[in-house]
Amino acid sequence: MTDKKPPAEKAVKPKSKGGRPTDYNAEIAALICERVATSTLGLRLLCEQSDMPSKFTVNLWRYKHTEFSTLYAQAKLVQADLLAEECLDIADDDSRDTKVNFDGEEVCNTEFIARSRLRIDTRKWLAAKLLPKQYGLIAEDKKSISESIVDKLIDRLVE
Repeated sequence: MTDKKPPAEKAVKPKSKGGRPTDYNAEIAALICERVATSTLGLRLLCEQSDMPSKFTVNLWRYKHTEFSTLYAQAKLVQADLLAEECLDIADDDSRDTKVNFDGEEVCNTEFIARSRLRIDTRKWLAAKLLPKQYGLIAEDKKSISESIVDKLIDRLVE
């Protein structure tokens, strides 16, 4: 006979769920709304942060919890103002409107200006969807606007 002892039983640890929270939590819901209201990041980028639940979970909470849905909608309205303010910042940033070409000449950086136009148009569209009475254009306004801010910048640089 051998003096082998049976292996000691391993202590069974309860499985930790790990990962991000999925059960509704009022503190996390408030944090989500705070982050939405204080940044222009979309929900996808906010939910990629390690302390945030998944985008699916947030949308599920919006569907199941009326109080969270209301707070989230209010946060998105505040975010619309931030998007509009970003339009001004983008339009006022002329730091890369020109570039030096291979011949050493300063030329219009049309790629940067086009990207700026896209960034502004996207933010204007989002702000108009979130706050149509404040940022949406009515038919008369559309007729009176002949050029966008970025078009004016291009004209100024080309002159």
